[in-house]
Amino acid sequence: MIDRVRETIRRHGMFRSGDTVCVAVSGGVDSTVLLDILVRLSGELSLDLVVCHLNHGLRGEESARDEGFVRGLAEDLGLVFESGRLDPREAADRRRESVQEWARKRRMAFLEEAARKYGATRIALGHNRDDQAETVLMRMIRGSALKGLGGMAPSCGRLVRPLIEVSREEIERYARWRGLAHVEDSSNSSTKYLRNRIRHELVPFLQKGYNPNINETLARSASVLRRDEDFLEREAERAFKEVVTASDHGALSLDRKRLLALHDAISSRVFLSALRKLEGAAPAHVYTPQVETFFNLLRSERPNLTAKLREGLYLKREYDALVLAAGSPEEKEWTDLDREIKVPGITEVPELGLRLRTEVLRSRPRSLKAGAGTAYFDCESVSEPLLLRTFRPGDRMRPLGMKGSKKLKDIFIDAKIPLSDRRGVPLLVSGGRIIWAVGVRQSEYSKVADGTKRVLRVDVMKYTG
Repeated sequence: MIDRVRETIRRHGMFRSGDTVCVAVSGGVDSTVLLDILVRLSGELSLDLVVCHLNHGLRGEESARDEGFVRGLAEDLGLVFESGRLDPREAADRRRESVQEWARKRRMAFLEEAARKYGATRIALGHNRDDQAETVLMRMIRGSALKGLGGMAPSCGRLVRPLIEVSREEIERYARWRGLAHVEDSSNSSTKYLRNRIRHELVPFLQKGYNPNINETLARSASVLRRDEDFLEREAERAFKEVVTASDHGALSLDRKRLLALHDAISSRVFLSALRKLEGAAPAHVYTPQVETFFNLLRSERPNLTAKLREGLYLKREYDALVLAAGSPEEKEWTDLDREIKVPGITEVPELGLRLRTEVLRSRPRSLKAGAGTAYFDCESVSEPLLLRTFRPGDRMRPLGMKGSKKLKDIFIDAKIPLSDRRGVPLLVSGGRIIWAVGVRQSEYSKVADGTKRVLRVDVMKYTG
């Protein structure tokens, strides 16, 4: 048993010499054996151990008994003991979480805090091979992707599971051999919890009628699936750097064309990674239906769509971009604008975050090559006052090089301007005609021609206040 655990620790690189390790000890047989083995290995591995126990207060005197037992165990071993207590009334505010899920999250928060307090680089948990099999079955029943079916990783960040490759039967046999006392959690026998029903009903049924080694088989399958998941995650990390960029207001923009070139297994992981980046944690309440929504928007023929993933989380399709944003999906509020522009001079337009600089050139420049924020016009054909305004329904303009006019809406569609951004495109107007949809298209009217003597240059820059 010692040799097997030592090999698990070595193979998964669980500890380094000099590590301080917070050992989660409930007082049950698994965690008691875990502590005993780590104490026996601490000399050769140069480990400093801290015994950690959280009293959830959910089982009254039994919870107090467990805390007292673990405290005494730590004292007998001469180890530091760190304990915490929860107010069981807090469980009433857990919303839709099960009691077990609520307790698990509080326990992990307690262990992380203990690790920070003692400068621990590792947190050791007592999960065994049977726990692994039960976890895989539970996730299979509830529905899970590859990552979930891979079960619990032997080592993940600070968390390590030295007993993950030994069975519960082996652990109990070791405890008897060592004469280790432990306590029993009465809730472990209750079949009102799904995990306990799997342990006491489903697993024995599968062992008896299908595979006597079902726990070992499931644990081995989980190991294979974790290996495959690790490869896919690495590929997704590489793709993420090419696909995802930060957008305005903290949103994330995903390049649709590049996503379509990826295998679905990679693009879905890029999407989930974007969720983690946006929320700063693992995606909350995002399951298969939300991933399917992502694929629907990705492949849709419609260029502008908005989907609610959950409350406060939205995915928008804006032509060749998928925008992931927290908050409200409502369209941006744009101020109706009709501002006279100084010629020559500088005009501030804080409502649109712009400032315009106009300059009259006495001679035609060698190059009239304009960028998104620069345009040139025949000064003589520009009527004053020169105005800057926002989009209005029915607006038309005659694009440069065309004979007839065209709806501005259609010009925006051709330029793939997202629906939510169109009212924010500034329009330069001369004599009632749109001569420039800033950053989109210039008009045939007031264009610089061969006979132009004076040129009006307009530069649109970011307003800095």
